[in-house]
Amino acid sequence: MLAPPEIAFRRFEPSDEIRSEIDRQIVRLEKFGPQITSCNVVIEGPPARHRQGAPFKVNLRIAMPGRKEVAVSRSHGNSPEREHALVAVREAFKEAIRQIEDVAREIRGDVKTHAPESRGRVAKSRLDDVES
Repeated sequence: MLAPPEIAFRRFEPSDEIRSEIDRQIVRLEKFGPQITSCNVVIEGPPARHRQGAPFKVNLRIAMPGRKEVAVSRSHGNSPEREHALVAVREAFKEAIRQIEDVAREIRGDVKTHAPESRGRVAKSRLDDVES
């Protein structure tokens, strides 16, 4: 990665476990997309009034050459396991890896393109001949 990753935490103080998980996931990202130029991570805790039962939000913005950008915004539903920051981080990075693989295939030219669908007009149908 050309630029060091930028990591921000909002509305909560992260544990060492969360920080080390983010570092592990960034190293993993670099294996899937060695052409990554920058990575911004924002993890937002639940609102102040909702200390229990509110999910974490994770936003990732990953820049790649050729003005390609991968953006992941994960805000999870009411599942109890998604109230944990580690789960939210892992799921967001998993989605980012999927998108990076898609961009890498596109850059290499491995993406299949379909021939344009031919369009035509029916001037006369056989039914017109039968009815006459």
